[in-house]
Amino acid sequence: MSQHRTNFFRFLRYVLPYKKYIVLAALGGMVKFTVPLLFPKLTQHLIDEVFGNAALTPAEKTRELLTLSGGLIALYLVVYAPWTYQRHYFAGKAGHRSVFDLRCDLYYRILRMSHSFFSRNKSGAIVSRLISDIQLAQNLVGSALTNVWMDACALIVLLWFLISIDPPTTAVALATMPLYLYFFKKFGRKIKSASYDVQQEIATMSGNANEKIAGSTIVHAFTQEAREEKAFLRESEKLFLKVMRTITLQGMNITCMSTLTNIAPVIVMLYAGMRVIGERMTGGELVAVLMYLGPLYLPLQRFSELNVIFANSMAAIDRIFEIIDEKPEIADRPNAAALPDVRGRVEFQDVVFGYHDDQPVLRGVSFVAEAGAKVALVGRSGSGKSTLISLIPRFYDVHSGAVRIDGHDVREVKVKSLRQHIAVVLQDPILFSGTIVDNIRYGRPEASDEEVLRACRDANALDFIHELPDGLNTEVGERGGFLSGGQRQRITLARAFLKNPRILLLDEPTSALDSESEHLIQDALERLMKGRTTFIIAHRLSTITGADTVLVMEDGRIVEAGSHRELLLAGGIYRQLCEQQYGFARQSIEFISGIAG
Repeated sequence: MSQHRTNFFRFLRYVLPYKKYIVLAALGGMVKFTVPLLFPKLTQHLIDEVFGNAALTPAEKTRELLTLSGGLIALYLVVYAPWTYQRHYFAGKAGHRSVFDLRCDLYYRILRMSHSFFSRNKSGAIVSRLISDIQLAQNLVGSALTNVWMDACALIVLLWFLISIDPPTTAVALATMPLYLYFFKKFGRKIKSASYDVQQEIATMSGNANEKIAGSTIVHAFTQEAREEKAFLRESEKLFLKVMRTITLQGMNITCMSTLTNIAPVIVMLYAGMRVIGERMTGGELVAVLMYLGPLYLPLQRFSELNVIFANSMAAIDRIFEIIDEKPEIADRPNAAALPDVRGRVEFQDVVFGYHDDQPVLRGVSFVAEAGAKVALVGRSGSGKSTLISLIPRFYDVHSGAVRIDGHDVREVKVKSLRQHIAVVLQDPILFSGTIVDNIRYGRPEASDEEVLRACRDANALDFIHELPDGLNTEVGERGGFLSGGQRQRITLARAFLKNPRILLLDEPTSALDSESEHLIQDALERLMKGRTTFIIAHRLSTITGADTVLVMEDGRIVEAGSHRELLLAGGIYRQLCEQQYGFARQSIEFISGIAG
C-alpha cells in the first residue's frame, strides 16, 4: 500500500469517532438532492396524464395541479428544509471535530520534538502546517467524505427514475461515464503533487516572513526594507508560479468535466428526440428525461471538484503526517526511571558531541561539578560552551561518553523528571504573551500567590512590578515587548526562583544589560545560585571571579581548569582573555589582588 493511501486511512481514524455526524450529514444530503427529483416525474405526469387528458374537465385538471404542487411545496418545507440544514451543520461539525483532534495531536508532537527539529525548521513553516495544512485537511471531511455518499445516493435514485422512463435513453446518458473516470484519474495525481509544492512554498515563505517580522528592529536599523521587499517579491513570484500550475491543472480538470457535462445532454436530447419522433417516447417522458439530466450530471461535475479538494487535502495530510511520523531524537527509553531527589553532582565523562556526525563540537570533555558548586565556562565564541550546558537537560544526546547527574546517566532517566530539577536563564529572556504572573508561574503553575511574590522579591523584580498599572496582572506583550530588557530578565529570574531547581544553567544572563540592571540582576543571581549547582557562561569575566571552578574551552575541549586566581597565575589562555578584556595598562598582580580578592 502506498504511503498516500496509508495516510488517507490514518486520517480516517480521526474521522471515525465522529462517523455519526457524517452519517447524519450524508442522510441530510440524500434528502436534499432526492426530494427535487420528484419534480420532473410530477411534470411528466402533468403533461401526459393531466394536461393532455381530454377526459378531464378544466376544474379537475386545476384540482390535480393544485394538489400535486401543494404537496410538493409542503414536502420542501417539512422535509427538505430541515434536512438541508442538518446536512450542512453536521458536515461542518464532523470536519471541525476531526481536525480538532488532528491539530491537537500535531501540536502535541511538535512540542515534544527535539531541539534539532526546531534548528532545521523555521517557526513560521511549522505554524503553516499547524494552521494552513490542517484547514485543507478539514475540507476532506466537510466536503468530500460527506458529499460522496450524498452524490452516490442521488445517482442511484436518478438512474431508477430514468430507467423507469426509458432504459435505452438512460444507457445513452451514461455513455460518457468512462470519460469522467479517465479525466478524474488523469488529473488527480498531478493536482495533488502541485498542491503539495504550493504548501511547501507557503511554509518556506511563512518561515522567512515570520523571521523578518520578529527581527524588524534589525531590518529598520540597517535600512534593509527595500532588500527584504525584493526578497519577499522573489518568494511571492515562486509561489505564484506554483499556484498557477495548480490553477492550470484544476482549470483543465474542470474544463474537461464541464465540457462533457454540457455535451452529454445534447447527445441525449438528440437520441430521445428521435425516439419521440418515432413515437417510442411521449412528450412528457422527453421533458422528464431532459429535466433529470441536470441532476444526473451535477454529481459527476461535483466529483471533478471533489477530485481537486481530495488532491489538495491529501497533499496537506501527507505534510501533516511527515511531522507526526518524525521520531524525536530525545525520548524516554523503554526502561527509563524517574530521577530521584537530586543533590546536583554533574559529571561529564569523555563526552563527544556534534550537531552533524562528521563535525564534532565537543571532543572528549571530562570534568566533575560537585553538588552546589559554581562552574564558569569561558572561551572564545564557537568553543562549545553553550553546547556543553545544553547536554545537561538532555536537549541533545551525546555521541559517545556520558553525562551523569548524581551518578545517573541522563539518557537512562525520564526526560520530564530530569528537567524538573533544572532551570535555564538565557541572555535573551524569553517571555510569552500574557501577564507577568502567567510568565512567572510558567516555572511552577501550582505555586501560591505568596510564593510568586517571594520569587519576585528574590529576583529584585517586586519594586518595578508594583509601579506598573496592573502589577502582576500587567500584559507583557509578544516576547515581553512592553517591558525593558532588565525587567524581562528579572521576570525570568523570578520564574527560576519559583521553580526552585537543584541545577541552574546561566547563559550570559547579564551581557546585554545596562549597569544598573546588571547590578540588580547580579545581586539576584547571587541569591539564586546559593546552594545550587550552577553553570554560568559569561563574557564579562568580572562576573565569574567567585566561581569554584573555571573551565576554559578551546575548539570543543577543556584546555584549562581551576579557580580564577589559579588560572591567572598559570599564565595560559584564561590570563590572555583577562588581559584582552581589561587591557595591559593594569598589571596582572594588581588584577589578581584587586578582583580575585
